[in-house]
Amino acid sequence: MTRREIPAGLRRALAAWILPALIGVAGAWLALEAFGTSTVTAGPFQVNLDADFGRGLTDIGLPPLGRLQADTHLGPLHVRAELHEIDVDALRTELSEGGLEGLAQTLETRTLDHLVPFGLRILAIGVAGGVALGLLAFRTVRRRVEIAGLAALVVVAGSIALTVATFDARAFLSPTYSGSLTLAPKLFGPVEGTLQRVGYFRDQLQSVVAGAARAYAAVEANPFGATDEISVLHISDVHLSTLGMDFAKELARSFDVDLVIDTGDTSSFGTPAESIILQTIPDFDRPYVWVRGNHDSLAFQQAMRSQPNAEVLDGETAEVGGLTIYGLGDPYFNQERGAPVEDEAVLDVIRSAGPRILADVESAARPPDLVAVHDERMAETVAGQVPLVISGHFHRDAVGVRDGTIFLEIGSSGGAGPTGFANEPGEPFSAEILYFRPSELGDPPLLVAWDLITQDPATGSLQIARHVVELELGLVSPSPSPTASPTPTSSSGATGP
Repeated sequence: MTRREIPAGLRRALAAWILPALIGVAGAWLALEAFGTSTVTAGPFQVNLDADFGRGLTDIGLPPLGRLQADTHLGPLHVRAELHEIDVDALRTELSEGGLEGLAQTLETRTLDHLVPFGLRILAIGVAGGVALGLLAFRTVRRRVEIAGLAALVVVAGSIALTVATFDARAFLSPTYSGSLTLAPKLFGPVEGTLQRVGYFRDQLQSVVAGAARAYAAVEANPFGATDEISVLHISDVHLSTLGMDFAKELARSFDVDLVIDTGDTSSFGTPAESIILQTIPDFDRPYVWVRGNHDSLAFQQAMRSQPNAEVLDGETAEVGGLTIYGLGDPYFNQERGAPVEDEAVLDVIRSAGPRILADVESAARPPDLVAVHDERMAETVAGQVPLVISGHFHRDAVGVRDGTIFLEIGSSGGAGPTGFANEPGEPFSAEILYFRPSELGDPPLLVAWDLITQDPATGSLQIARHVVELELGLVSPSPSPTASPTPTSSSGATGP
């Protein structure tokens, strides 16, 4: 539409109201980008606070540990808190005098004291930016400059109000982390007590403070002690990748897991290189529970049994690290490239394992704490019979709930390995740490959370996302329930068996 085709009234409205308002919002955005940072003192920390227009999340930077992000609010403000400086001696003094609760209370009080002035500063900067750009665009047309300033005021004030009204500190129970693998376990800390902390702001603050304190002040001597949580490293589909095994060993060491569960495809087509992978199993220096995948031969399974720390499950149940684990090897062996993978005959073979798994579970004195299989379709029959099924095969990270049973899939822990199983180039290494609440008074251990860990093999960049069972799946305890509704979710739809 040309200028002559625009009605005169609409042109006047555009010039008088809409254009000045857009100029005001643009000015506010530019001003927040350039000047929306303030440095505040909170206990032993010097923190840079920053806010600008963007997705409604809170971003906490803790150099050199990494970053924590959480979707905390609906307002269109991206809030950042970047640690600028830390007085380690003051931190240790605060911890020794008041403990974590005292430090968290101090930080809460001082941070809240700074939030109102920071919000007013952001508001003033936004309005000033709108007025400044309005003056630049309209010069002496005072009314249009005023409209630009008013638009900036409404948008910035509204964004702040919506952020405050919808802010939910519980989001930091399930944050996303990027940074150093070595420091991540100290920053994330234990899951124990997570469910009791839901709904209390100070406890969320305390959990972040505790993580920072562990990493900054307790690296040499950890005063917080260990918890009795059972932690499990779940890997799958290494496909002969020695880099993938190195990745898994570093995770096991850094997170100090109690045991490792490998849901198969550790090898590929029964090749001679299998011996290289087998030699790495004792290096984990902890129990290594293994089930056969569709690329693992029976000969490889037998060789795995000879490893001193390996527990091979093929229709058996074992008590390992405080957990009762049932496992069954994949009934289909893909022994060469080009062999059928997903035709009806193969699928029938895979699902033929279902009745056996169900019969084994039903004949047990009590259901196992988890079932480990390579392909989750093998264990469809035990939905509602066991709390948890873990698997791999599809090279995707996914979670679903069927009849109260949690089904967790992990991607390729070897980046699909050196033999080209990835659907797309550059597939990341993928693994997860499962956290179980130990059994009490005869109750079975229950999964309370898991950390999904991915690493780009090309750049080495690491990301950890914590998932809390109660918050994400709506299960107060992940026990089978015949009335539970299926709520499958997946972070990736790619397949790559």
